[in-house]
Amino acid sequence: MKNIKDICVIVQARLGSKRIPNKMLKPFTKTTLVEILFEKLKKSTLIPLDNIYFSAYEQELKDIAKKHKINIFSRSKKSSQSEGHILSELYEWHDKLPYKYVILISACNPLLKIKTIDNFIEKFIKTKKEGAFAVFLKKTYYWDKEGKAITNWG
Repeated sequence: MKNIKDICVIVQARLGSKRIPNKMLKPFTKTTLVEILFEKLKKSTLIPLDNIYFSAYEQELKDIAKKHKINIFSRSKKSSQSEGHILSELYEWHDKLPYKYVILISACNPLLKIKTIDNFIEKFIKTKKEGAFAVFLKKTYYWDKEGKAITNWG
């Protein structure tokens, strides 16, 4: 059985999205995607607040983490502009945070429930396996106020 103190939960965000620029700061149900996730993580019955980190470069994003008393890992500008081709750039926190395990959670899933996150962590803690991940079809849909699709997968 693993110790929760060995597990870091990290949320990584940037403002340079190509499809929806600044999406992490855009209003979403009177808040932002990042704040929705922070509020959920703070309600976790398993994750100590000290084990939650926010990896961000832009000061506007860091300010949100500060407001929620979330630890900040300051990404480099290069990391925040990475398109994911060089993993050592994208996940530059990998060897800099003092945890054996890392659970990466995206703020782009506002309907993800804290119960689902806690269940995943609980199962991971109990397994003898050294790693786990969730797989889903990578299509995210967004609509404007009139119900018109913003993302076009056609």
